[in-house]
Amino acid sequence: MRTLLAALLLAAAPKPPVIHEAFTPLPCPKHPVSTVDQEACQEKVILATDRTIDARAKAIFELLIPSARGSFVAGEQAWLRYRRLSCDADSSKFAGGTLAGVEFAGCVIARNKTHAQDLAGTLAVLRSH
Repeated sequence: MRTLLAALLLAAAPKPPVIHEAFTPLPCPKHPVSTVDQEACQEKVILATDRTIDARAKAIFELLIPSARGSFVAGEQAWLRYRRLSCDADSSKFAGGTLAGVEFAGCVIARNKTHAQDLAGTLAVLRSH
């Protein structure tokens, strides 16, 4: 009975958040010319900044007391929704145009860089205590 209860508690325990992008990355050419090339290169930056965010979020998650982890995961999920929705709004002025994807990706990169800095600050505070 105890092992079943322990297994259920472990299964319900939150896990560190990980960003999963909806796009399939394309190769970034050395000299991007088209908007598709530009988007492909931006996707490469998005994936790199996602990895930075994921690593920092995991480090923060592991430093938090277990009872705070669920709130942290919920906050990260809310931030990801904010990123998507705010970048949808920012790029809507190009809706239907070829620059919409480039504008959206640029917005995601900017949001990711800011969030990575915020997480670095949180991590520094947690490590100092």
